[in-house]
Amino acid sequence: MKEPLLPGLKLEIWKINLSNNKKSKGYISQIEECIDDKTLIIGAPIYGGKIVPLKLHNKYMIVIYGTNGIYKCNVVVKNSFKKGLIEMLEVEIVSPLEKIQRREFFRLECIIPFEFKTENGWEKGIIKDISGGGIRFIANSELKDQEDIIVKIPLDEKVITLTGKLLIKEASNTELYKYQYRVSFEEIKKSDQDAIIQYIFLQQRKQVRQYKGV
Repeated sequence: MKEPLLPGLKLEIWKINLSNNKKSKGYISQIEECIDDKTLIIGAPIYGGKIVPLKLHNKYMIVIYGTNGIYKCNVVVKNSFKKGLIEMLEVEIVSPLEKIQRREFFRLECIIPFEFKTENGWEKGIIKDISGGGIRFIANSELKDQEDIIVKIPLDEKVITLTGKLLIKEASNTELYKYQYRVSFEEIKKSDQDAIIQYIFLQQRKQVRQYKGV
Protein backbone atom coordinates (compact mmCIF):
# COMPACT_ATOMS: atom_id res chain seq x y z
CA MET A 1 0.00 0.00 0.00
CA LYS A 2 1.43 3.35 -0.98
CA GLU A 3 0.62 6.82 0.26
CA PRO A 4 -1.72 8.56 0.76
CA LEU A 5 -3.85 5.54 1.71
CA LEU A 6 -2.83 4.93 5.30
CA PRO A 7 -4.82 4.01 8.43
CA GLY A 8 -5.73 7.05 10.52
CA LEU A 9 -5.96 9.52 7.64
CA LYS A 10 -8.99 11.81 7.84
CA LEU A 11 -11.41 11.90 4.96
CA GLU A 12 -14.73 13.29 3.80
CA ILE A 13 -17.49 11.26 2.16
CA TRP A 14 -19.67 13.03 -0.40
CA LYS A 15 -22.93 11.77 -1.84
CA ILE A 16 -22.98 11.94 -5.63
CA ASN A 17 -26.07 12.88 -7.61
CA LEU A 18 -25.91 10.35 -10.43
CA SER A 19 -28.16 12.44 -12.70
CA ASN A 20 -25.58 15.23 -13.00
CA ASN A 21 -22.55 13.65 -11.26
CA LYS A 22 -22.47 16.48 -8.71
CA LYS A 23 -21.64 15.99 -5.05
CA SER A 24 -24.00 17.11 -2.28
CA LYS A 25 -23.34 17.18 1.48
CA GLY A 26 -20.03 15.92 2.86
CA TYR A 27 -19.45 13.94 6.08
CA ILE A 28 -16.30 13.39 8.12
CA SER A 29 -14.73 9.94 8.62
CA GLN A 30 -11.29 8.31 8.58
CA ILE A 31 -9.45 5.29 7.18
CA GLU A 32 -9.40 2.47 9.72
CA GLU A 33 -7.69 -0.24 7.66
CA CYS A 34 -6.19 -0.69 4.19
CA ILE A 35 -7.02 -4.20 2.91
CA ASP A 36 -5.32 -3.77 -0.48
CA ASP A 37 -4.80 -1.10 -3.15
CA LYS A 38 -8.53 -1.02 -3.93
CA THR A 39 -10.24 -1.87 -0.62
CA LEU A 40 -10.50 0.28 2.50
CA ILE A 41 -12.24 -0.06 5.84
CA ILE A 42 -13.53 3.33 7.02
CA GLY A 43 -15.59 4.50 9.96
CA ALA A 44 -19.26 5.10 9.25
CA PRO A 45 -19.77 8.89 9.15
CA ILE A 46 -21.60 10.56 12.04
CA TYR A 47 -23.41 13.88 11.73
CA GLY A 48 -25.36 15.64 14.45
CA GLY A 49 -24.70 12.76 16.83
CA LYS A 50 -26.24 10.17 14.50
CA ILE A 51 -24.78 7.68 12.03
CA VAL A 52 -25.30 8.71 8.41
CA PRO A 53 -26.65 5.66 6.53
CA LEU A 54 -24.77 4.93 3.30
CA LYS A 55 -26.42 2.50 0.89
CA LEU A 56 -24.68 -0.69 -0.17
CA HIS A 57 -23.48 -0.76 -3.79
CA ASN A 58 -23.96 3.02 -4.14
CA LYS A 59 -21.16 5.24 -5.40
CA TYR A 60 -19.69 8.04 -3.29
CA MET A 61 -16.77 10.42 -3.61
CA ILE A 62 -14.16 10.54 -0.86
CA VAL A 63 -11.65 13.31 -0.22
CA ILE A 64 -8.56 12.14 1.69
CA TYR A 65 -6.28 14.36 3.74
CA GLY A 66 -3.03 12.57 2.83
CA THR A 67 0.42 13.18 4.27
CA ASN A 68 1.55 14.82 1.02
CA GLY A 69 -1.63 16.58 -0.07
CA ILE A 70 -5.38 16.28 -0.57
CA TYR A 71 -6.74 13.53 -2.85
CA LYS A 72 -10.10 12.42 -4.17
CA CYS A 73 -11.58 9.30 -5.77
CA ASN A 74 -14.89 7.49 -6.12
CA VAL A 75 -15.77 4.44 -4.04
CA VAL A 76 -18.58 1.89 -3.86
CA VAL A 77 -19.83 0.66 -0.48
CA LYS A 78 -19.44 -3.14 -0.43
CA ASN A 79 -20.29 -4.02 3.17
CA SER A 80 -21.18 -2.59 6.59
CA PHE A 81 -20.41 -4.14 9.97
CA LYS A 82 -19.63 -3.36 13.61
CA LYS A 83 -16.21 -3.50 15.25
CA GLY A 84 -16.94 -3.24 18.94
CA LEU A 85 -19.17 -0.18 19.30
CA ILE A 86 -17.98 1.41 16.06
CA GLU A 87 -19.85 1.10 12.77
CA MET A 88 -17.53 0.29 9.86
CA LEU A 89 -17.84 0.36 6.08
CA GLU A 90 -15.89 -1.63 3.52
CA VAL A 91 -15.47 0.42 0.35
CA GLU A 92 -13.93 -0.34 -3.03
CA ILE A 93 -12.03 2.34 -4.93
CA VAL A 94 -13.47 2.54 -8.46
CA SER A 95 -11.67 5.56 -9.94
CA PRO A 96 -8.04 6.76 -10.06
CA LEU A 97 -6.77 8.64 -7.03
CA GLU A 98 -6.44 12.30 -8.02
CA LYS A 99 -4.47 14.97 -6.18
CA ILE A 100 -6.38 18.22 -5.88
CA GLN A 101 -5.27 21.75 -5.05
CA ARG A 102 -8.44 23.81 -4.58
CA ARG A 103 -11.68 22.35 -3.30
CA GLU A 104 -14.88 22.87 -1.35
CA PHE A 105 -13.93 22.04 2.22
CA PHE A 106 -16.18 20.30 4.69
CA ARG A 107 -18.19 22.86 6.63
CA LEU A 108 -18.81 22.42 10.36
CA GLU A 109 -22.00 23.96 11.68
CA CYS A 110 -21.14 25.80 14.88
CA ILE A 111 -21.75 28.82 17.13
CA ILE A 112 -18.48 30.68 17.66
CA PRO A 113 -18.42 34.31 18.89
CA PHE A 114 -15.61 36.13 17.08
CA GLU A 115 -14.27 39.55 16.08
CA PHE A 116 -13.78 41.01 12.62
CA LYS A 117 -12.19 44.22 11.40
CA THR A 118 -13.34 46.40 8.54
CA GLU A 119 -12.64 50.00 7.58
CA ASN A 120 -14.85 50.98 10.56
CA GLY A 121 -12.73 49.11 13.11
CA TRP A 122 -13.23 45.94 15.15
CA GLU A 123 -16.76 44.53 15.48
CA LYS A 124 -18.39 41.37 16.81
CA GLY A 125 -20.36 38.56 15.21
CA ILE A 126 -21.20 34.86 15.43
CA ILE A 127 -19.68 32.22 13.14
CA LYS A 128 -22.41 29.78 12.01
CA ASP A 129 -20.20 27.44 9.99
CA ILE A 130 -16.49 27.13 9.29
CA SER A 131 -14.27 25.29 6.83
CA GLY A 132 -10.66 25.35 5.69
CA GLY A 133 -11.72 27.78 2.98
CA GLY A 134 -14.00 30.28 4.73
CA ILE A 135 -16.77 31.06 7.23
CA ARG A 136 -20.45 31.98 7.34
CA PHE A 137 -21.33 34.46 10.07
CA ILE A 138 -24.09 36.74 11.32
CA ALA A 139 -23.69 40.31 12.56
CA ASN A 140 -25.51 43.62 12.84
CA SER A 141 -22.85 45.49 10.86
CA GLU A 142 -23.74 46.25 7.25
CA LEU A 143 -20.75 45.39 5.07
CA LYS A 144 -20.06 46.00 1.39
CA ASP A 145 -19.95 43.34 -1.33
CA GLN A 146 -16.39 42.14 -1.98
CA GLU A 147 -15.18 44.03 1.08
CA ASP A 148 -11.89 42.83 2.59
CA ILE A 149 -12.03 41.98 6.30
CA ILE A 150 -9.74 40.62 9.00
CA VAL A 151 -11.13 37.93 11.29
CA LYS A 152 -9.96 36.61 14.66
CA ILE A 153 -11.25 33.06 15.10
CA PRO A 154 -10.98 31.31 18.49
CA LEU A 155 -10.34 27.57 18.07
CA ASP A 156 -10.46 26.21 21.62
CA GLU A 157 -7.28 27.64 23.21
CA LYS A 158 -5.84 29.04 19.95
CA VAL A 159 -6.88 32.21 18.13
CA ILE A 160 -5.98 32.59 14.45
CA THR A 161 -6.08 35.86 12.51
CA LEU A 162 -6.95 35.67 8.81
CA THR A 163 -7.82 37.98 5.95
CA GLY A 164 -10.92 37.31 3.90
CA LYS A 165 -13.19 38.66 1.20
CA LEU A 166 -16.95 39.04 1.55
CA LEU A 167 -18.67 36.87 -1.06
CA ILE A 168 -22.36 36.78 -0.11
CA LYS A 169 -24.55 39.16 1.88
CA GLU A 170 -28.14 38.35 2.83
CA ALA A 171 -30.71 38.91 5.54
CA SER A 172 -30.21 36.86 8.69
CA ASN A 173 -32.92 34.46 9.82
CA THR A 174 -32.37 35.38 13.48
CA GLU A 175 -33.95 38.17 15.54
CA LEU A 176 -30.74 39.36 17.21
CA TYR A 177 -28.68 39.85 14.05
CA LYS A 178 -29.67 41.63 10.83
CA TYR A 179 -27.20 40.25 8.30
CA GLN A 180 -25.60 36.99 7.27
CA TYR A 181 -22.31 36.86 5.33
CA ARG A 182 -20.13 34.28 3.67
CA VAL A 183 -16.39 34.99 3.59
CA SER A 184 -13.62 33.28 1.64
CA PHE A 185 -10.17 33.23 3.23
CA GLU A 186 -7.45 34.97 1.20
CA GLU A 187 -3.95 33.45 1.00
CA ILE A 188 -4.42 31.31 4.10
CA LYS A 189 -1.24 29.69 5.45
CA LYS A 190 -1.18 25.90 5.50
CA SER A 191 -0.59 25.89 9.27
CA ASP A 192 -3.75 27.97 9.84
CA GLN A 193 -5.76 25.83 7.44
CA ASP A 194 -4.52 22.69 9.20
CA ALA A 195 -5.54 24.20 12.56
CA ILE A 196 -9.09 24.78 11.29
CA ILE A 197 -9.34 21.28 9.82
CA GLN A 198 -7.99 19.76 13.04
CA TYR A 199 -10.58 21.74 15.02
CA ILE A 200 -13.34 20.41 12.75
CA PHE A 201 -12.19 16.82 13.20
CA LEU A 202 -11.98 17.30 16.98
CA GLN A 203 -15.58 18.54 17.09
CA GLN A 204 -16.63 15.53 15.02
CA ARG A 205 -14.89 13.16 17.44
CA LYS A 206 -16.80 14.82 20.30
CA GLN A 207 -20.03 14.07 18.42
CA VAL A 208 -18.93 10.43 18.05
CA ARG A 209 -18.30 10.17 21.79
CA GLN A 210 -21.69 11.72 22.51
CA TYR A 211 -23.31 9.25 20.13
CA LYS A 212 -21.69 6.31 21.95
CA GLY A 213 -22.46 7.83 25.35
CA VAL A 214 -18.86 7.91 26.57
